[in-house]
Amino acid sequence: MRTKTSVRLRHSAALLAVSTMIVGGVPALAQSSDAQTTAQTGNTQSEDSSSTDAADIVVTAQFRTQRLQDTPIAITAMNSATLQARSQTNIVDIGQFAPSVNLSNAASFNGNAVAAFIRGIGQEQASFAFEPGVGIYIDDVYYGTTFGAALDLTDLDRVEVLRGPQGTLAGKNSLGGAIKLFSKKPDGNGGGFAEATYGSYNRMEVRASGNFTIAPGLYARVSGVARRRDGFVKQLDFGCVYPAGGTATFVDAGGVSRPVNPPLAQGGIPAGTATDNCVVGREGGGNLFALRASLRYAPTGSPLEVNVTIDHSRDDSEQVATKLAVATNPLSLANSRSYFAANPAGGIPFDNRFITGARSYTNFANYSASGNYTTVFGTPYQVAPGTFTDRPENSANSWGIAGTVDYDLGGGFSIKSITAYRKAWGTSVTDSDGTPVNVLKQRLDNTHKQFTEELRISGKIGSIADLTIGGFYYKANDLARYRIQIPIDLFDFLTDDPVSNRSIAAFGHLELHATERLNLIAGLRYTDDKKTYTFHRLNPDGVPIGFRPGEEIISVPSPVPVFPLNALNGLVAGLNGAASTAKDQRVDYRAGINYRFSDALMAYAQMSTGYKGGGINSQPFVLDQVQPFSPEKLTTYEAGFKSDLFDRRVRLNGAAFLSNYSDIQRTVFFCPESTSTQCAQTKNIADARYKGIELETTVRPLDGLTFDGSLTYIHAEYTKIKDASAGITLGMAPPFASEWQASAGIQYSFDLVGGRLTPRADWSYLSDFFYNAQNRPENKVPGRDLFNARLTYETGDGAWSVSAAVTNLFDKFYEVGVGENIAGLGNSNTVLGRPREWSLSVRRKF
Repeated sequence: MRTKTSVRLRHSAALLAVSTMIVGGVPALAQSSDAQTTAQTGNTQSEDSSSTDAADIVVTAQFRTQRLQDTPIAITAMNSATLQARSQTNIVDIGQFAPSVNLSNAASFNGNAVAAFIRGIGQEQASFAFEPGVGIYIDDVYYGTTFGAALDLTDLDRVEVLRGPQGTLAGKNSLGGAIKLFSKKPDGNGGGFAEATYGSYNRMEVRASGNFTIAPGLYARVSGVARRRDGFVKQLDFGCVYPAGGTATFVDAGGVSRPVNPPLAQGGIPAGTATDNCVVGREGGGNLFALRASLRYAPTGSPLEVNVTIDHSRDDSEQVATKLAVATNPLSLANSRSYFAANPAGGIPFDNRFITGARSYTNFANYSASGNYTTVFGTPYQVAPGTFTDRPENSANSWGIAGTVDYDLGGGFSIKSITAYRKAWGTSVTDSDGTPVNVLKQRLDNTHKQFTEELRISGKIGSIADLTIGGFYYKANDLARYRIQIPIDLFDFLTDDPVSNRSIAAFGHLELHATERLNLIAGLRYTDDKKTYTFHRLNPDGVPIGFRPGEEIISVPSPVPVFPLNALNGLVAGLNGAASTAKDQRVDYRAGINYRFSDALMAYAQMSTGYKGGGINSQPFVLDQVQPFSPEKLTTYEAGFKSDLFDRRVRLNGAAFLSNYSDIQRTVFFCPESTSTQCAQTKNIADARYKGIELETTVRPLDGLTFDGSLTYIHAEYTKIKDASAGITLGMAPPFASEWQASAGIQYSFDLVGGRLTPRADWSYLSDFFYNAQNRPENKVPGRDLFNARLTYETGDGAWSVSAAVTNLFDKFYEVGVGENIAGLGNSNTVLGRPREWSLSVRRKF
């Protein structure tokens, strides 16, 4: 990493240390006993709790506090102790141990984003033209995009993963389900922690949190994290590994043996400069700094409680770790020649010579492009040759402020207002071809701003019913600035696309207590959406369009430009200033019944709906491809049970579901309305049916010994193809629908040398799935099983603990996603999972 990175880390760590000293140095004022209760603190576990027992968790999935086992929803809840025991530090890690959940860092062309799926339903593309399929919430504040959603799990009270459509309470875009993160609230208990970690790839990390009292009823909490880590994938200099004119050969897709790097005079690629053992960069690393400060006003005996939180994060990550897996386009082998900036007289075919070892963490991506232009967005200008970017950046920065006001109205009713503003911005640079030649480069600059307001009135109607009614408002203004750089002028352009997104909703939820054991549930939500996408298309240099010498990739380089056009790019000439609006109204509902057979067993059944908002095709080449697409819709029938058996030593929860999924959104590459041009258009292409079974269990046969596990089976199939241009058939598998998913863990805690030693081991399994709708072998992600281990020693007073952890214990080489472009360039890049990594942490509670 660069020197400035280490400087930033030291500054970040210093800031955290100063914050911690300030927190620890403020004397706690005298507290009444009421301030120590859960109701007063607002946290479901105490500050020093180390219990992983889910029975202790109180959830708010139905907008009121309930025990996890009393909530008639398929829900996985994890407290902070469980997250720590499993070495889970990022939202993506949750997917390993929650049934039916598949979370991963999105493929590189999506920017710093998360591909989130629950029960096979979600969204992999992070473009502002699309809506998420899994709702992500931070302290009940909805986060309206998957961009910047790779959230750190610092100082959380709990995580709730709700499976199945949550259309009535969570609202739109919680089609597959919802992931809700709840941070610890300030309280009157004082205390906090500081933790330092060192590990593989020079991982250096500091986490800290402090909780203190300013005055009676007024509390504050400060928490943060600073982390740096080198990337685990090495970018290699092709000309250094294989010198031009060398003897190394490879066998191309046609079975012919060819030189890997021919002499320079024949188009060979020269070596770069200032390389370190041919390594010119890395992917998969990065630096993170995040800070959150919370203020809570909750006087004893007062009907009013106010919580205000301000947070900031700076995620200066490298690009997602990828490598070229396939290069098979016959055109590439026959006549494609790619211009290389340092050798303008030649060219080299784009083919499988650029694929590194099948199980190696290496690639030949170079993140620089040929040509005599670069971009300052909004003001294109010419610069020296050879610049596009110099590093695999994948950053995301954000800040936000949220205020929650709770007021007890009396008579069993209360009102809650949740008001929040959030801004996120970042840059992502992708070498989409994964090679040193100039075939496809992308730069994406995203800005997301959102304001949300939610108002709820909740209460009890005697002992007859629990009721919640409310309203929700969401307004987002987004800006997508990107450059698609292909060395054909017709495909090299800039965008500067503003997106306006507004949603208004009203909802109600009623739980009728028919008897002491029987409850009936009804929910209803009306939503009105409006999204406007405006297209701006600019040339990168403002000169007339035409092929420059040596810049073609689908024919032999032309000595002179051909068919010059006007200064506005030919294929996007009609798009500059064009706009389109998508409007939708939707009613979602939920009807359910649950019955408690005994203190140990509750069963439920329900029907619920949800939807994912529509949008506008964001990848048009001509004006008639600027088309809106409709929302996706889901209706799910579900039955489940929750049980605590054998004196609560065995917990077994299960659910079975059948989901009818309609108007599935997918991008197609054939458009009958514009067959004479390129095409990438999002359409509603199919309906599908998903059915499955989920089981979760926790077993405590002895004090200190815990087994936990989960199992999921899902069968997904298309039931109707609505658009043949999508290239799918009824026999194909819908994407992201793994048939099997499982996890298991064992933990044993016992006394040792005046303290307590806790070893833990975890296993997770995810069967193979397709990353997009076309079931080509190139976009199939193989199944994987992973093992983690952790050993923690805690002193007898709980003040100190030391943990040693290993993730991916057996160093499994695996993929988590695919960036596939077989239909276009003939290449496929795989997104790599992290290799085996170790870490050592020291934690101090105070």
